[in-house]
Amino acid sequence: MKDLRARLGFGALLVAAVVGVFWLDHGAAGPHLTIGVLTALTLLAQVECCRMLTAAGLRPQAMAAFALGLGTLAGAAFGWDWAIASALPLAFYLAFEVMRREPEGAALRLGGTLLAWVLVPLMLSQAIVLRSAVPHGWSWLIFLVAVCKAGDSSAYLIGTAFGRHKLIPEVSPNKSWEGAAASMVFGTLAGWLVVSTAFPVAAAPALTLWLPAALLTNLGAQFGDLVESLIKRSGASKDSATLLPAFGGAFDLVDSFLLASPALVIFLHLAGYSSVG
Repeated sequence: MKDLRARLGFGALLVAAVVGVFWLDHGAAGPHLTIGVLTALTLLAQVECCRMLTAAGLRPQAMAAFALGLGTLAGAAFGWDWAIASALPLAFYLAFEVMRREPEGAALRLGGTLLAWVLVPLMLSQAIVLRSAVPHGWSWLIFLVAVCKAGDSSAYLIGTAFGRHKLIPEVSPNKSWEGAAASMVFGTLAGWLVVSTAFPVAAAPALTLWLPAALLTNLGAQFGDLVESLIKRSGASKDSATLLPAFGGAFDLVDSFLLASPALVIFLHLAGYSSVG
């Protein structure tokens, strides 16, 4: 009960902060504030991810992972070509590892560094793409956050109260099928609410677009959470950090976006939305 009260109290502050950022984004600050906040959270989450991978036995190079992540996030923000934003920094990093002339432990260094890059900034860069490159990106980013976090919260509350059937206990012992179902239902309802209120009336996406988008986004959110749980258990970590009371660290805060962000962007692209606006 104490943990629930802490989650509700600090969660209310987080919701207020997010609303404030989106309000400023829609006004004088523009998208730069939101992109800056996303970048900061992503890089902080990547630092925490490096610690978790180290605990799991890998040897990520934090500075190299940071440089790779910063290049990817900058590319997403400024609309750079993928080869410039991702492949070029990766090529330099691989060449750097060769020039170190330290074959001992190289696989652990490469594996940890590249996993920390791919898992966090490469995936979360799609949230920046959503805001900066997709038509009505402000509304779609709210859609992403609402679907993911409404799903997270409902899964926790319903799963804690009524969860009886374990989802994947080997990966996350506390998650249940009841919580997963609640996440899907309430995440979809949150998507409907955003579509009804945050989009211009003339540009509100049709049911045939937003409903599958909400379902895929929620599914990605649930698997993103499980991916972090997988890494936690491999290194016997409970939370990625203790930055946020009752929530853990930045990685714990953004884990649901890891797969949800690219899922939503890819779906909108395949649906032709990004080209027709």
